[in-house]
Amino acid sequence: MRPLLSLIPLVSSTIAGTVLWDGRFNDISSSAELAEWSWSNQVGPYQYYIHGNGYVTDYVNLDSSYKNPADSSSTQGVKITIDNTSYWNGQDMRRTELIPQTDAAINKGKVYYHFSISHLSTNPPGTHEEHQIAFFESHFTELKYGLLSGESGTSDSTLRWQVSSVTQWNTTFEAESDSGILPERMI
Repeated sequence: MRPLLSLIPLVSSTIAGTVLWDGRFNDISSSAELAEWSWSNQVGPYQYYIHGNGYVTDYVNLDSSYKNPADSSSTQGVKITIDNTSYWNGQDMRRTELIPQTDAAINKGKVYYHFSISHLSTNPPGTHEEHQIAFFESHFTELKYGLLSGESGTSDSTLRWQVSSVTQWNTTFEAESDSGILPERMI
């Protein structure tokens, strides 16, 4: 199992500090609520349909211990797990995805994205493969970790923030440290 602790993004515009989409989990009482989403029942802040064949709690769990301790506006965070059952629709890439359920223009104009993430030393994400940790469906901005697909080498412990597949910021992503917390950046 490879758990990754994460606070999903808060997306805000530079115009009067308007929040376009808020990905915090304050209004969700349990991860089981995510399983209520379907194409015919598009409820809640997330689309949840890309995951393995287990229960939602096999892949997504909410708890106050998963939140960024510096974030006083969040009541809980999320732990995303990818394991040997995390294959979706016969693909060979392991996946667990929470996709923003919004019509807001989160990819237009000057928008700030805030991601807070960490990982533990127990079951860390592998450095020998690419992990797409946080992204929006069109991948216009994303966080990646590990050896990027097509790159030479055998391992890479770099966490990268990319815009249109071009790295804008990177750091070594260390277990249980502040080095993996991405500062707020504008794209």
